[in-house]
Amino acid sequence: MSIKRLFLRAEIGVIAGIIVTWALFYILSPKFLWAANIGNILTAAAEMGIIAVGMAFLLISGEFDISVGSVYVIAPMVMIRFSQGFGLPLFVGFLIGLGLACIIGYCNSIITLRFGLPSFIVTLAMMMLLSGIILAITGGFITEYFGRPLLFSMLTKRIGYFRVSTIWMVGIVVLFSIILDNTKYGNSVYAAGGNVVIAKKMGINVNRVKTINFILCSLLAGFAGCVGAARVYSVNPAIGFDMMFNAMAAAIIGGCLITGGRGSIAGTFLGVLLLSSVSSGLILAGASPYWYRAFVGAIILSVVIINLLVTRRIKR
Repeated sequence: MSIKRLFLRAEIGVIAGIIVTWALFYILSPKFLWAANIGNILTAAAEMGIIAVGMAFLLISGEFDISVGSVYVIAPMVMIRFSQGFGLPLFVGFLIGLGLACIIGYCNSIITLRFGLPSFIVTLAMMMLLSGIILAITGGFITEYFGRPLLFSMLTKRIGYFRVSTIWMVGIVVLFSIILDNTKYGNSVYAAGGNVVIAKKMGINVNRVKTINFILCSLLAGFAGCVGAARVYSVNPAIGFDMMFNAMAAAIIGGCLITGGRGSIAGTFLGVLLLSSVSSGLILAGASPYWYRAFVGAIILSVVIINLLVTRRIKR
């Protein structure tokens, strides 16, 4: 690949952001690049990255889902409550939680596509519905799991400075990147988000593609929630919105357009890495964590402007 083509890639904005961010925080605190902190960055990136991959697939196909934050909470909550409340094996509760996540994604797709409603409105309503159910069941209190199950070790056991959850994230990133870039289904995802009329003329079942992506997005959010629960042995009903916000921001920073038709899993992964680095760097620099969202907003604007310039250059 030539240097010129390299600088026309959608990921160039987020790559520049990572280089600048890492250099800045290393100057402020050399501990930023220590192995222990890199492990912390990847641990924070794991759950966000799993959700962001599903979000990227959905964004590229022209839809998006803001209910993933609630799915991130309700899937592990169901897993723990079915296990401890009904005496079922934890793995069975895990499958029930993921099954519920798939059902939620399917409901989002049916309502959006069959009634022709904007996915923003549908998934906003779903988010509020699920949030209400979660608060009604938990009373706003944390749901804890007591014990040391093998499943939790398989999801997020610590190995030195790193966790198994990082391997799960990398595996999902690689798998979905291959699907998006090297399969017929991946071409259908791009076509469904790029131009629906042309996609249908090419024989692509656009509704089926979007339905699958809604389900995948919700499934990965539920899986990420279970990974998070395995890490801290509990589920906090208050963290769903932040996770949704970060995952969507990472996908957009990574080059995904809200209008669909453009984006990549590699770029999304880099977006996740950038946001995790900012969060860790602010802590090491002694800055208030409240600055995090301000930094994210600035990063989104900067990367979007860079991607816009790249897009205009490509058109020329």
